[in-house]
Amino acid sequence: MNRPTGVSVIAVLCFVGAAFCIIGGIGLIAGGGFLANMMSQQAEGAGMASLVASMGAAIGVIILVFAALYGFVGWGLWTLREWARIVTIVLTAIGAVFQLPGLFSSLLHFRIGAFIWIACWLAIYAAIIWYLLKPEVKGVFASS
Repeated sequence: MNRPTGVSVIAVLCFVGAAFCIIGGIGLIAGGGFLANMMSQQAEGAGMASLVASMGAAIGVIILVFAALYGFVGWGLWTLREWARIVTIVLTAIGAVFQLPGLFSSLLHFRIGAFIWIACWLAIYAAIIWYLLKPEVKGVFASS
């Protein structure tokens, strides 16, 4: 059975997310080392240099793990694996839940730009979940 266009789009978005995570993870690792080097050359920042370097490396490695997760899920969606559909639904729902505090904060402080931005992301998350739960899309994953 052919892969639906929507599934291909979501898989490509996963691959793009993986690419951005790779760039960000490498940037944090290199940036932490660069900042630590600059701090170690100053007398008052020498003590914090190793902390900055290790924090940059740790956060960079975590982001690289997310890059691997995005790539793996993207491959699973591209090859129509049922587990990838379920993981995408769960991770998308988690992402939507994490957007809710920002939505409420933008309403509380009346930041209309932030509200519109977060509302757009929530709409995208809802559309992805709705699409992957459609019976015809679910059937494509079950048949492969």
